[in-house]
This record gives sequence, structure tokens and C-alpha cells, in this order.
Amino acid sequence: MEPIRRGFATAVAALSLFPSTIAAAPLLRAADAQIAFLSPTSCNVELTLTVDGASEVEHRIEVVDGARVTLLGVEGATGSDIRTIGRTQALAVQPDTGRYTLRYRVEQPLSRAERCPLWVPAIPADGRTQSVALRARIPDGATAVGTMPQFTWVGHEGTSLVGHLPAFVRVPYAAAGAPSPWSIAAVMDAVSVITLAVASLLWARHRRGTRAVA
Repeated sequence: MEPIRRGFATAVAALSLFPSTIAAAPLLRAADAQIAFLSPTSCNVELTLTVDGASEVEHRIEVVDGARVTLLGVEGATGSDIRTIGRTQALAVQPDTGRYTLRYRVEQPLSRAERCPLWVPAIPADGRTQSVALRARIPDGATAVGTMPQFTWVGHEGTSLVGHLPAFVRVPYAAAGAPSPWSIAAVMDAVSVITLAVASLLWARHRRGTRAVA
């Protein structure tokens, strides 16, 4: 019985350490991304992150053919070496405290117009609270429609609160006096309606053919 008791005690001690291990895991506590669209193919980003339990944080950003990412500055952390990994660029920083800021500019090809990629840290947010603030700014007088994620707009500035930092934001907009851009939601609704109509037509034809054979 004594070996069994010692084994049970060891298991209980291991379980008691498990929550502290989880609590010590690196966590993205909050993020604030200020995104200024200079044109449909270029944007400036100021990304401020608050992290817990991370001595080093690696960031990844998608860089497609024809795109360029220029790091403008790092505050509250050290490290500025950028590595290319596949279709991404990796940036590892060592925070001085739990809060630091990245500033960079992105230039995109026309195939990625209206998108601004974010340098996402390789640590998770808790996902339970909307602790990630996205703040987008478009040129004065412009109108944004069908953004991803959805923004609340006041003039030419929009805000979105989400649970995770996305890999990019998409902000279609039209200059003052120009027609409004297509809404993503409207396009998806139209595709759904057309798909349903085609499926119904094919089903009706199939039913008529089955009855004719019978």
C-alpha cells in the first residue's frame, strides 16, 4: 500500500502545479492597432501590444509577391532583425516591459488592394474578451463599405473591438464623389441567392425527369 500512497501523492502534487504552468504561459493581454490607409495599396500601422510572461515575442506578417513591408520603429522592446520565412516576414523582439509598439508601412500590389496586413505575435489572446482594438483611418471625405472585420465609423475613422488580432484588415473605400465600393456582405448575399435559385431549378428539372420515367 505504501508505494501506491506515494504514487498518489506524487500525482496530486503534479496536478497542483498544472494551473501555475498554464498561468505562466505567454499571453497577449491587449492590442491596439492604428491603421492609416494612405491609398488603396499602402498603409501605415502603429501596433501597440501588452503581453504577459514573454521574454521574446516573434511576429509574422504576410508578404505576397510585389508587396513591401518597411519597419519604421520599435518602442519598448529591442530587436529589429527581420527574416523571410516562406510568404511571411518574421520579427522577433524582446520587450523591456509588458508593453511595446511596432511602427511600419506596407505597400501592396493591386491584387491586394484595400488590405493592410498586421504583424501578428505568435502568442494567443485569451479570446474571451474584446481586448483587441482596431482603429482604421481613410482619406478625408472617403466612404468605406463592407469592411472586414466590421467597423463602426465616425467620419473617416472607424473602430472595431475583437477577441483576436487578425492577420489583416480589409477596408474598401471610395473617394469623395466616387461611387461606393461593393459591399462584401451584399456580394455574399447575392451569391447565396443565385446558388439557391440554381439549385432549386436543377432539383425541379430532376423531379420532372423522374416523374416522366415513372
